[in-house]
Amino acid sequence: MGKILLIGGIGAGKTSLKQMLMNEQVSYRKTQMLDFSQIFIDCPGEYLEIPRFYHVLIDTSHQVSEIWALQDATKPRTFYPPKFAKVFNKPIIGIITKVDLPKANLEQAVSYLVYAGITEPFYSTSIVNGEGFSPLRLRVEALNELRDR
Repeated sequence: MGKILLIGGIGAGKTSLKQMLMNEQVSYRKTQMLDFSQIFIDCPGEYLEIPRFYHVLIDTSHQVSEIWALQDATKPRTFYPPKFAKVFNKPIIGIITKVDLPKANLEQAVSYLVYAGITEPFYSTSIVNGEGFSPLRLRVEALNELRDR
């Protein structure tokens, strides 16, 4: 398979993360529907924020090798239900975004991912300064190699 499903709330940075890792121009645009690229499936934040759409995330997860769950470090709440990660039969990677911003609360973001049933390691990232992208690029390259076999 070799694909990655990006999940997270509205504005968590899913599209920006994808653009950064695919060496594209990083520019904000609202994701309106599932967006399939060569390696990523980017989903609208509403699919996590509105429970009646959970089935879309669960169904789409069957098309991927792993799931990347993003948590915005500046958000004072999470949209992940308790132990939500347990509904997926795939590896789930926890990614904390916007760690460079003044309102970022890394400890709280980690607690939200743990609440969702996601286990460490967690990757802290910043689009602005490029922090945390090296290990994620390595994961993308490894999945690309698997897919190309």
